[in-house]
Amino acid sequence: MMRRAAACLVLMQGVAAQTVLSPLRAAYAAVSPSPHASLLLPFDARTAVAAFWSGPDFVVVADQPLPALSHLSCDLGLFSSPDVTVLERATVIRLYLPAHPQLSFSRQSDGWVLQTDVSGHAGSSSAPSAGSMPVFMPGAVLFPQKQAGRVLMLPDPVSGQRLLIAPSLGVTGGVPQGQRAEGYSIRPSLEGLVIAADSQQIALRGTAEGVVLDAVALDPLPVGEKEASSAPAPASIAAHGADWVWLGFGSAGGGQKASSRQPSRLDSAQTAFAAGQPWQALRVLDRTPASEAPATSTSTSTSTSTSTATRNDTAQIAGTFLHAAASLLAGHTGQAQDLNDARFGDAPATRVWRGLYLMQTGQNSQTASTLLAAGFAQMQAYPAAVRALMVPQAATYVARFGDAASAALLEPLPDESAYDLARALLQARAGQAETARVALENLTASSSAQTAAYARAALVGLMLEKDMISPATAAEAYGKLLENEGQPAALPSGPKATIRLGQAHAFALAGQPQAALAVLDRVLAGPDVPEDVLSSTYLTILRGLVFPETVPGAPAGGGALAAPLSAADRTGLIAAHLPHVEDGLSKAKLLAGYGRLLLAGGQLDAALAAFGQAALLQDNPVAKAEAEDLLAQAALQAHRLDVAQRALDRARHPGLPEDLATQCAYDAARLAVALGDPDRALSLLERDETDAGLELRGQVYEAQKRWPEAVLVLGRLAARSVPEDGALPEPQQALVSRLATDAAAAQDSATLLRLKGWLAGRTLGAERDEQFAMQIRSIKPLSPAH
Repeated sequence: MMRRAAACLVLMQGVAAQTVLSPLRAAYAAVSPSPHASLLLPFDARTAVAAFWSGPDFVVVADQPLPALSHLSCDLGLFSSPDVTVLERATVIRLYLPAHPQLSFSRQSDGWVLQTDVSGHAGSSSAPSAGSMPVFMPGAVLFPQKQAGRVLMLPDPVSGQRLLIAPSLGVTGGVPQGQRAEGYSIRPSLEGLVIAADSQQIALRGTAEGVVLDAVALDPLPVGEKEASSAPAPASIAAHGADWVWLGFGSAGGGQKASSRQPSRLDSAQTAFAAGQPWQALRVLDRTPASEAPATSTSTSTSTSTSTATRNDTAQIAGTFLHAAASLLAGHTGQAQDLNDARFGDAPATRVWRGLYLMQTGQNSQTASTLLAAGFAQMQAYPAAVRALMVPQAATYVARFGDAASAALLEPLPDESAYDLARALLQARAGQAETARVALENLTASSSAQTAAYARAALVGLMLEKDMISPATAAEAYGKLLENEGQPAALPSGPKATIRLGQAHAFALAGQPQAALAVLDRVLAGPDVPEDVLSSTYLTILRGLVFPETVPGAPAGGGALAAPLSAADRTGLIAAHLPHVEDGLSKAKLLAGYGRLLLAGGQLDAALAAFGQAALLQDNPVAKAEAEDLLAQAALQAHRLDVAQRALDRARHPGLPEDLATQCAYDAARLAVALGDPDRALSLLERDETDAGLELRGQVYEAQKRWPEAVLVLGRLAARSVPEDGALPEPQQALVSRLATDAAAAQDSATLLRLKGWLAGRTLGAERDEQFAMQIRSIKPLSPAH
């Protein structure tokens, strides 16, 4: 039995070996599906995978970066030359299989095996379990995928549509049939879950129960099912929501107590929580036995037993939610994960608590701020003691990070001092700069060290934004705030992170990317610097390194590098910090520019990786085609002709701008030359009158010794690029000498004489001048005048 290679294995049984033809995709079409073809993808047990079709490509996505697979290739057969792109947090493998053969995808001890399915049934070797069926809940859909990997978001390789992908660590069988719903569709897959999101509202996240799909917006789409119950809701739920019952805010002490019995420990915990003492509620709950339900006698009626079971179940749910909420407000975020699960994270009454959880754990600020803004009125109705622990910080968070619609829902803020910071931030957003400045200056004298520190940081940021101070002055001011000299208390960690974020931004605007990155490297994602905000700041700084002419947001004339860096320093800084930037469209643009730097510096392998990532992350067909063409250029220089061919095939698009279409045709001609097909190259260049096109056509004619045609195209190139007087630079000297050599080979005396008159005594260099003189002397007289 054949041993599998470390990277891949192709088994061809009953089919003679076939020669791979060029171009590459013609080779794919020429290979007939074998009775059995197999490809091993050596993913370890910690790597989750998804597998699905995207147009003519079969796509496998792993939730880990696997650089060792970058050169995954096989010599022959249906699965020849897989296309591998390694991202920061994922690996994408594409196989061009336009005939869509029946495939199966199965897990083995040494990895996942993709093979042609001799049974004629496409799918995994295991049928999906009954537990993998979607569960529709109020506001969400749960896909019970117990071994789900990291949820990924990527554009569809062919259509550019946003895909939400939940890979699986184990065999689930994928999704045999696709389904459509409002705002999204479920794609068929051989493994994992693939959601095509039509709406930007649609989101997918992993939980302990599986992956959850919901809509995140102030007015979300109706995902899942509406809450419905045949039994009338308790008065406290009807008036407010289930959160009031579970947290103990109801008039009856939370709805769990009864006047005929002593308060339970859950009752006591609810009372402590409602009094604004979450730490006390935790102490009580942590001492609560698993069940406090009284024993039921054998004579108890069925209805009484059902009532008791229902009451115990309600108490258990209340205890779980209360423990998570109390943990969050007490600062124990690791014990608050239930707020993000399928049961509480999307229910209308408890969604705002998921927003609080996302805020405190430093996750996506747009999701968190939207949930908080949508539930802001709900939080304001809570008891005053609880409100004081959560609402002011939520308001400040939305004022800092929320979009305009979310921020608008905060108005009017309560007329309490706890909301003064949020109020000043909203004033600044509304263009009331002077009012906001005065308010922030007043807050710098607050008795709360934390409020005062936040106000100082916000004041520097406001003055920088309104051009009251320069970026360099702002960076210096932030530095003094970090020193905290003369302050009565130590600088709290929250304001410290905010100040460092501001200082990094100021350094970037001042054209000091090294200083900016050094500061930013000391910042961790958290409630004051959410992960997407941190990523965006890294992106801004790296954009200044890739495109040093300007930095977005810099004052007029600012943003250029204050101290020019060497190309090696620039690329080194970029490479070291690219992992901090989230994969997405903005990163795709950054990677395309970074790839150009690498290509210019001769770092071909790194350029290939950068352009490949840029193309995969792009959702715009024109921008994707441009990145693919850049990938082809790098591949041609690296003599990776298979990579160049695939890139140019993907770059084909009917709506390309003329200049890009011309460049793609030129690069396709270069590839044809490299593959030994000059006639195809000339056909592609037939109408290309660019300098590069004429130059390449000249090379092809010269290689074929078609001297008259070479003289024609090089003559047109010389006519536009060689000046009529003045000294000739080296490139023009070489072009004229080359044209003269071709004219001599074609015995084109007229062209040689025109060149002699054109040069008018100008030099081509000593050696070339001597050669040119010999070519002129070799002219056979055409008339007595010569």
